Amino acid sequence: MVTVFYFRQSLKAEHKMMGDKEKMEKNEVNGLGESFRATKPQKRVFIGMLLLSTALMAGILSVIWYIGVPGLARIQPALPWILGGVLSVITVVAFLGIFNMVLAVAGLPYLPLLQRQVYELINMLFPFAVRLGKLFGISRRKLEGSFIQVSNLLFARMHIRVPADRLLVITPHCLQLAKCPHKVTRDPDNCKRCGGCDVGELVKLSHEMGFHFFIATGGTLARQIVYKTRPKAVLAIACERDLMSGIQDVYPLPAVGVLNIRPNGPCYNTHVDMAEVCAQLEKIILVKKEYDKEGNNSAKIAELSNRQEVNAVQDEGENPHGQSA
Repeated sequence: MVTVFYFRQSLKAEHKMMGDKEKMEKNEVNGLGESFRATKPQKRVFIGMLLLSTALMAGILSVIWYIGVPGLARIQPALPWILGGVLSVITVVAFLGIFNMVLAVAGLPYLPLLQRQVYELINMLFPFAVRLGKLFGISRRKLEGSFIQVSNLLFARMHIRVPADRLLVITPHCLQLAKCPHKVTRDPDNCKRCGGCDVGELVKLSHEMGFHFFIATGGTLARQIVYKTRPKAVLAIACERDLMSGIQDVYPLPAVGVLNIRPNGPCYNTHVDMAEVCAQLEKIILVKKEYDKEGNNSAKIAELSNRQEVNAVQDEGENPHGQSA
C-alpha cells in the first residue's frame, strides 16, 4: 500500500508543522463546545449498560410471568410453563449474545453466528440503556461512541479484506466547507481540491486506490448509494448517532466507523482524521498480490468490475433519474 504509506507520511509532516499551539488557537477561535479531537470512549461502557439492561428486562419479564401464572393456568394448565420456557430461551440467548461479544472484545474465541442476535438485541434494548445510562451520568453520545468501538473491534476480529473496487467509503455532507459553491453530493468529483476541507483528500485517495467514495445528505441517500454500488464492505465517516444507526441499517454487510471531528459543533464544517482513515483502508483493502494469492486472477477481478458496471446500468434503467423509491 505505497499510496497510503506516503499519504500518511505527508499527513504526519503537516500535523507536525501545525504544532499543538496552533491547534489550540484554532479551537479557541472557533469557540468549541466540544474538543477538537473526539476522545475514544471505552468499550466496556456500552457492554455494561447492555448487560444491565438485559438483566433488568429479564427481571421485569419474570415478574410479569409470575403475576400472570394463575390466570394462564385457568386457561390451560400447561400454558404458564410454555410461556415461561419461551421467555427463558429468549433470556438465555440474549445473555449468550452479550457473553459472545465480551469474548470478541477480549480477543478470545467467539461465535460469529450470534452477531445477528446481538444487533437485534441492541435495537430493542438501546433506548432502555440510554435511560438507564442517565441514572449513572452516562450520556447517549458516550453510549453510541462505545458501541462504535465494539462494532469496529468485531469487524477487525472477522479479518475482512476486500478489493478496492468493492469497498464503499461514505461521508456526511457536513465534511464539505459550508461556503463552498461546488455541489459534491452524489458526485464528489465536482470537488476542486482547494484544501479548504477534507473532501479533496478523500477524492484524491479514492482515485489513487480505486475505492468508491460518496457524500450523502442523509440516511435515505446513504442507503441508496449502498444499494447501487453493492459493496462487500463499508467505511463510514460520521457522528456517533449516524454511525450507530448506519452500521445497524446495513447489517449483515460489514461496516467500520470513523468518528468525525467537530471543531465548530455538530453538522457544520466537520473534519476527519485522515491518518485513521488511511489506517482503516490498509486493514480493509485487499491489494492485487494478496487477491491473486487467494486463487483469484486478474480475469476474475475484471469480471467483478464488469458485473458491477452491469448492475449499475440495470439500476439506472430501473430508476433513470436517480430518484428515491
